[in-house]
Amino acid sequence: MYDENFVITESDGLVLTEMTEGAARAISSWRYGGDYSMYDFDGSAEELSQVMNGLHFPVYEADGFDRNNRKIIVNPVGFVAIGPAAQVLSDESEPLYAESDSTDIAIGLRPDLCGLGKGLGLRLTGIAVNFVLQEFPDDGVRLAVSRTNGRAIKVYEEAGFKTVGSFKAVVNEHANAQEAEFLLMEL
Repeated sequence: MYDENFVITESDGLVLTEMTEGAARAISSWRYGGDYSMYDFDGSAEELSQVMNGLHFPVYEADGFDRNNRKIIVNPVGFVAIGPAAQVLSDESEPLYAESDSTDIAIGLRPDLCGLGKGLGLRLTGIAVNFVLQEFPDDGVRLAVSRTNGRAIKVYEEAGFKTVGSFKAVVNEHANAQEAEFLLMEL
């Protein structure tokens, strides 16, 4: 739930806030399907608990938000995860993560907003980067993205990220576990 008391930062028409149970429930119900099903949430109590771990932050569009009337928006447009919550762990990735002083981020855009070509992914990436640099000014910023997620790779490259490595990992263990190749990108 978008509540001005929980606002952490604002950028480019987006607002990043502390996680609430309502936002966590909304996010943990997201299903991408098809080629993007590796990003699906299962909606379980365990996953809800992980989203509420203090390392996930919902992001809302600020359009029409009236601080006096405290407009409440329930469904975020995306989320940002940081630190260990953003890492895709495997035997191959652990040494890569250990090599840098970067803060890891993961970015999730609500499924119905993906691929619209309206620049929301770039704006979401921007607020994630701004948040990390605000909180950890001496760190770099790093993320992992599936090699098959061409849309996200294009957005991250446009935001200035460069590929610094790759690794394989098993994903979507709660449903149809599959091995995928990931690119590790840094800003």
